[in-house]
Amino acid sequence: MSDILHKTPTIETITCLIVDDDKFSRTFAKTALYQIGVKQVKEAASISEAIDMLNEYKIDVILLDQQIPDKFGLEFVKELKSGTYGNNKNIPVIMITVDTKEQTVLTAKGLGIQEYLVKPISPVALKKRICSAVGIGQEKI
Repeated sequence: MSDILHKTPTIETITCLIVDDDKFSRTFAKTALYQIGVKQVKEAASISEAIDMLNEYKIDVILLDQQIPDKFGLEFVKELKSGTYGNNKNIPVIMITVDTKEQTVLTAKGLGIQEYLVKPISPVALKKRICSAVGIGQEKI
């Protein structure tokens, strides 16, 4: 019965939050999101801006850079998943970073980060990760 009340998300109906201090990286990610059909995109240049966005909008998935000046992405995810930021602890997080160190990847997975992409990202890879993270069928990829 709850399936009837909750529409299954589609790539066109989800809201994606990009958290990256680098404007070029945010623009690149936003362009890739539009190319794959995501129509609702929010941006944050810092963790504090991201928290504001989480409080203001219903976010379905977060694309997160690891290296942000005010706080590392992994610290933010740890706080997010612990419930520090309200009812947002179940939002899927996709780490998008240049950090390929094994320890960072293992820590990310341990914190519940669903997907990990290394910059530069391709729209096709991004779509696959988003679909996987939010439970959208990928038959059209």
